[in-house]
Amino acid sequence: MNYVKSVEQIPLSDRPVARRNLSNVGNYLGLYGGEHIAATEFVIGATLVQYGCSATDIIIGLIIGNILAVLSFTFLCATIATDTRLTLYSYLGKVFGPTMQKVYNIVLGVGLSALAAAGISISGTAIRRVFNVPIQLEWYPTSIKFIVIVLLIGAVITIIASKGFEAVAKFASTCVPWMMVLFGIGLVVVLPQLLQATGFGALQSPADFLRLLNTHVWNGVTANGGKQLGIIHVIGFAWVCNLAWHVGLNDMSILRFAPNYKYGFISAVGMFVGHFGAWIIAGIMGATSSIILNTPLAELDPGEVTFALLGYAGLLAVIIAGWTTANPTIYRITLSFNAVFPKISQKKLTYIVGVVITALACFPGIQRAADILTFLGLIVQGVGAICITEHYIFPKIGFTRYWDLYRNQKANPAAVIAWVLGIAFTFTMILGGWMHQNIVFVPAWFITVLSYILLAGLMGAKGGYSKQEQAQIRFEKELDDYVNSLHPEQEAEPKAPRTAKLLRYTAFVILAVIVVLGIACGLGGIALAAFKLWFIVLTLFHFLFNGISMALIYRNTASKEVL
Repeated sequence: MNYVKSVEQIPLSDRPVARRNLSNVGNYLGLYGGEHIAATEFVIGATLVQYGCSATDIIIGLIIGNILAVLSFTFLCATIATDTRLTLYSYLGKVFGPTMQKVYNIVLGVGLSALAAAGISISGTAIRRVFNVPIQLEWYPTSIKFIVIVLLIGAVITIIASKGFEAVAKFASTCVPWMMVLFGIGLVVVLPQLLQATGFGALQSPADFLRLLNTHVWNGVTANGGKQLGIIHVIGFAWVCNLAWHVGLNDMSILRFAPNYKYGFISAVGMFVGHFGAWIIAGIMGATSSIILNTPLAELDPGEVTFALLGYAGLLAVIIAGWTTANPTIYRITLSFNAVFPKISQKKLTYIVGVVITALACFPGIQRAADILTFLGLIVQGVGAICITEHYIFPKIGFTRYWDLYRNQKANPAAVIAWVLGIAFTFTMILGGWMHQNIVFVPAWFITVLSYILLAGLMGAKGGYSKQEQAQIRFEKELDDYVNSLHPEQEAEPKAPRTAKLLRYTAFVILAVIVVLGIACGLGGIALAAFKLWFIVLTLFHFLFNGISMALIYRNTASKEVL
């Protein structure tokens, strides 16, 4: 049975996670918060303003869509990830075969590269504003200074990503609390500016707030006279925005470190703080800055929007948000390409990927994050549908899981055909104008699943493979034992030094002071200009204290070897 190798021959990228490398709640809060309260939120929030929806459609649609996303993260992606402890890229070798595994990894890597480049490029819009570099309205760069800015940001992000999962998670965890404060206080500070700019008057009730949003933010006006969208499209967008990650199973690379599948519920932090609260607040910010600057929202970039409303702290938010988007994305890309180029070390591959992505980020056209996320999800979700079918449905209908592996085929023909059929249906519907891109994935998913069941049944999945299954079970047990023998259980991590704790507490006190000052500014007790100054000064001290604290903790903690 040549589909089974010796455990020593299995490359690091295909081995299950060792028990000592399972991660904690704090890391997942940081990762999901950092990645989804991010640079793309500024762009997507502005995109939703141009849907032509009412505020009610936006609010209800985002709630429903994000609930569906959290359930998909938990009961699909996290469950398979914790069952197998593998990345999707490794799992695909068992389902699709080694040839198609490499093809998929290349397709995914290219798509994720575009997303990571979007995060870096969006961060560049903030630093652009500091140095008075013109807004980049063309798809190509029109300023050498903008290129230099992007190259510097890309270098920093690549270095952090090269440190692995733990470093990426720790970096995100230091940024998330401040980003949450930024968006929350941003709403409090921006609302008075919107009221003054529009002459709306005082808000006396929630009904007044909703009327303000319906009148001056989501006012039913579409961009460039396009087709008006409704609540179904908003639900679909909130769900499809991370389709590649949950239904497409790409967050197996992150969730394989979770102690159990329930950690998938932590994605709610990203979905509801980021993809609900941040999108709504970013929409309000975008509409307000458009009115104040008397410029169409489509001609403003995130740096211009946040600087007009929040000053230099707003620019810093865009920079940090770009970092926390690009960091885990580059980590995923490296894992994806690692299956294609196993002889290149993860660190070296991270640097190669970082260079390519940074070069791509120099082109401002890559900032169309909403389109990148949507189309990436539509292309790869079929692969997730096939893996979900094999993992959950096949055992229930008498088919054999990993049947293609037992037949020693280079590519699973049933999976390839089903994936292509799903993609063909998707883009036929979109290009023909018969179905919107935000909702087409639902019928496409069912088409892929049903096609795979039918084709797999005809091509051998019904066959008896009991001997092969038993051999595979024994091999997986041997591999798990081998991995954990290389990574024995260790004592609990040492406690954080007292100095680190003091600095961290001080950093959170500073956040509390920022909240108090923001509320005072919103109520008229502090001038907006004074608040902007205090906001950036206190923010710099917050990150200084928090950064030193994390450095002390990280230095005094036994580092974990991760894939």
